[in-house]
Amino acid sequence: MKILTIYDGTIQSKIALSYGLREAKAKSGELVVLQVFQSSLFVDYDAGPRAEEIARAEAARHLRDAKTLIQEAGSQGLAVRVLSKEGDTVEEALRIASSEQIDLILTPPRYKAIMKNAAVPVRLVPGTILVPVDNSDTLLADMDRIIDEAKATGSKVLLLGIVPVHLYSVEEKKELEQVKKGTVATIKKIKSVLSEQKLDVSEVIRSGYPDEEILKVAEECSASLIMLPAGGKTPSELTKAASILLDEPDRVHMPIQLLHPAEAS
Repeated sequence: MKILTIYDGTIQSKIALSYGLREAKAKSGELVVLQVFQSSLFVDYDAGPRAEEIARAEAARHLRDAKTLIQEAGSQGLAVRVLSKEGDTVEEALRIASSEQIDLILTPPRYKAIMKNAAVPVRLVPGTILVPVDNSDTLLADMDRIIDEAKATGSKVLLLGIVPVHLYSVEEKKELEQVKKGTVATIKKIKSVLSEQKLDVSEVIRSGYPDEEILKVAEECSASLIMLPAGGKTPSELTKAASILLDEPDRVHMPIQLLHPAEAS
């Protein structure tokens, strides 16, 4: 895997860089770190003739900080390149993602405009991890993965309870009500586990086709990652949604991670 990380010296970009190093290491991949100096900001700038000079010195310091973080992370044996460019950050990121054949872009939220035109998944770090939930307890077996991702990226977690109303006829109101109650109960259990880890957790309930509702909520909250069950002995509506979304990458602009509760249990 080839990862592009946007770095601008902010705390958020440092988190993104640390996470990028971790992921590149875990996947025996390559990391490209991009810093962009926006010289166009200083055209007709009236803060004094030395404004650009001071900003360039600050950018150089940020670049040194990035290299220090890379060294401290123990990146020996890992392919890491640091690129310093001039121009617009979003435009440069898209250009390099194309020319370098990048598989994943990690960026602070301030550059989320990259998501609109990127040909590869873009993950905001820190961001919001979207975790779709049904009325089963299968996800409870894989809480460690969700907790690890949220802590490593400093992200919030949004639990999306999905009630597949299309599966029930008008005569099956009681059954549908039980599914709704079960979904709410499952969300409460998962939220309790995540809250104990001091994570920022919120919840929302939607009714409809799982793949459609997942994408709607992902867009609404600018989700940085979707974590879905990979399935097991008993396929669910969520595992079907995971299969649909993975088969239709043009519909999804953020990464999807599959959870394996069946193997973990």
